[in-house]
Amino acid sequence: MDMPTPSKTLRFDLRDLPRFPSLTPELLRLAYQEMLLARCHVERVVQECAKGTIKFAIWGSGEELHGAAEALAFAEVVNPEAFGICAHYRSAGLLAMWSRLRGYPDFHLDHMRQQLCKSTDPWTGGRLMTAHFNDLRFNTLPVQSALGMQFGKAVGYAQGLRRKGHDDGLVVAVVGDGTTAESDMHEGMTGASILRLPVLLTVTDNNVAISVRPEDGRGIRSFEHYAAAFGFAYFECDGNDFLGCYETARAAAEYCKEQQAPALMWVKNLSRLNNHSSAADFTFEFDSYDPLIDFGEALVQAGVLAPHEVLRRNAVTEGKDYFRRHDWGTLAKAADDYVVETMAICATEPEPSYESVLTDIRAPFPAVEEAPPENRPTAISINGAIRSALQAILKANPMSWVYGQDVGKKGGVMVATKGLYERFPDQVRDAPINEPLILGTAFGFALHKGATAIPEIQFSDYSLNTLHWLVLLGNQRWQSAGTVDVNVILRLPVEPLHGGSVYHSMCMEGFYASIPGITIVAPTTSRDMYGLLRSAAEYPGPVLVFESKGLYRMTLGDAFPGEPTDPKEIAALKRSIGFGGHIPDLPDDFRVPLGKAALRRPGKDITVVTWGRCTLFCNEAVQKLAAEGVDVELLDLRTIVPYDSEAVLASVRKTGRLLVVHEDRVFASLGREIQGAVQEAMAGENVITRVLGQDPSPGIPSPIEIEEQIVVSPEKVHAAVLEVMSIRRAKAAADAAAPARPARGSADVFARPQILWTPSRNSVT
Repeated sequence: MDMPTPSKTLRFDLRDLPRFPSLTPELLRLAYQEMLLARCHVERVVQECAKGTIKFAIWGSGEELHGAAEALAFAEVVNPEAFGICAHYRSAGLLAMWSRLRGYPDFHLDHMRQQLCKSTDPWTGGRLMTAHFNDLRFNTLPVQSALGMQFGKAVGYAQGLRRKGHDDGLVVAVVGDGTTAESDMHEGMTGASILRLPVLLTVTDNNVAISVRPEDGRGIRSFEHYAAAFGFAYFECDGNDFLGCYETARAAAEYCKEQQAPALMWVKNLSRLNNHSSAADFTFEFDSYDPLIDFGEALVQAGVLAPHEVLRRNAVTEGKDYFRRHDWGTLAKAADDYVVETMAICATEPEPSYESVLTDIRAPFPAVEEAPPENRPTAISINGAIRSALQAILKANPMSWVYGQDVGKKGGVMVATKGLYERFPDQVRDAPINEPLILGTAFGFALHKGATAIPEIQFSDYSLNTLHWLVLLGNQRWQSAGTVDVNVILRLPVEPLHGGSVYHSMCMEGFYASIPGITIVAPTTSRDMYGLLRSAAEYPGPVLVFESKGLYRMTLGDAFPGEPTDPKEIAALKRSIGFGGHIPDLPDDFRVPLGKAALRRPGKDITVVTWGRCTLFCNEAVQKLAAEGVDVELLDLRTIVPYDSEAVLASVRKTGRLLVVHEDRVFASLGREIQGAVQEAMAGENVITRVLGQDPSPGIPSPIEIEEQIVVSPEKVHAAVLEVMSIRRAKAAADAAAPARPARGSADVFARPQILWTPSRNSVT
């Protein structure tokens, strides 16, 4: 192409365009149109924010150019079937151009639907604020609010591409310069480096994070040296130089794709033309450099566009109105007309209803039939059942992945994954000591349709620094309006045991049971452990598996169909599992339903609801109570979130009394939730309830003899049942001729609905 003589000095012209023959005039024109659409979208929204008709918006004016250039580069390099973009909230320019090249013309219309919280928003159903992009059809992975988590997702998604067999995969993760101070940055760098994955981390740098400048907000002094420290290739470009961005992004993408290795690309010197968001002074920075103006002039100089087509700054210097201070060429006018049209279309579309936002909390559980009991004890230990279930899952689904600390060669500190690495070396991998990385990569891996990620946190206590990920996991289905599920089965050894003290003996129910959308199981028997894991792998959503540390090596519950009956065979099987790391072959079609409690013992006097290790304590106490004439109905929830409320209520309506027993402290516990729900559902029925948990010590001290005094025990369960039984229920409300009540403190008090409560140290002084 012959280049006209420049008529105006530009910071970045297109005189080198002949070096890039693939950048045809048609593509350059399309790129400029997409930049204009992105800009007009922002500026029309800015006007509405100024009027107060839009409450909140967030934007990336000044970043349209580098985004479009990178999209063009990626389109030349990547295999769309082996590609993903984990975007930043300022990535609209990149995603719009990429989507257009993929044949998706309605990006800006759908973005406006999200901005205006319309139910027609295909990404979130109008449930989330603007810039939560999400369209796996066109390689856009779901964007979250919390900064930096896109990097961990990118690492996991890239691992999924590799597991699918792609040797040409690439995942782009985009972060802002402020995000580089987040711990997610180090986690993502660590994961991509250790797994050596084709992840291109793009740092978009406008030298400010809301209001914080690099001297206060950036500890990385050199992105080049930082990249080298992790074995990343390094690329950089000026974000205002269209050809520089295109050439650099193409080179970086080619490196990652061909080498199947990570790279960092620093896109520097970006302008931030509308401040951070509508929460600040979002007046357009007319005195700042605007690359969109220069690029339009460069296209005119290159003979690609005519002067009357481009957007230009005019001579007006007063006022804050973006549209008044620019002259609108025909392309810019067409872009603005389209954006105004999207606003008009959206104005007629419905907003989400109250009823609609109560849907998509979790996917339906698999419909499974539970096998009838064998009525003989099992020879399979809990960790043997775990090994067998994981082996079956890994074998049945090549897109399943076990990842965690020491889960590979060692077989896990609880020996629950022993033998799996040798059988599935490509699907079982040891992870660094970085719990957010373990769970973040699991999330990204599970974004692949049909994939199952099975991360393990070595001790549940150390999962507390993954709370961001757990909240995102639980909310992913809801915030995508049911369009995105992630099957992550997070295994967590829980509960106090053998002097573990704080951070080795904590209970997690009180922390995690309140997270919407999460399903939590707490199996007590080997059958339940195996069957619930198998069901969890067939359920599309996230499941937390609370594995009681005290039960791993125990053989608990009823036998599986087909277990040996010969005593010598039983003894040999137990030894091989316990000492030889044997993985038993259990029935492949055996399942236990999620969300359904198990009736361990029928009774008529009192209902005891429990789960996990406490089931053993309760069972021991119940046998003693039976000999004393107290007929206890014992329910093992198995799934504690969402728990089987129908089974609980049916039992309590029969007995009139409820004792919930769990390892956790009582304050703010799941037991309190069950107790409260029963009281509300049975208002006026005079039910007597109590919750029993560990004593209200802030933590469990290391001396075992003190631990045993603090935690739940059969003796404490026995005493608690007798306490609840000692209070007589009130007569029916209709009985106006009730006899006079005995004095306060008498065991024969006719009680109104009662909650027996031992306050925690957290709630009293």
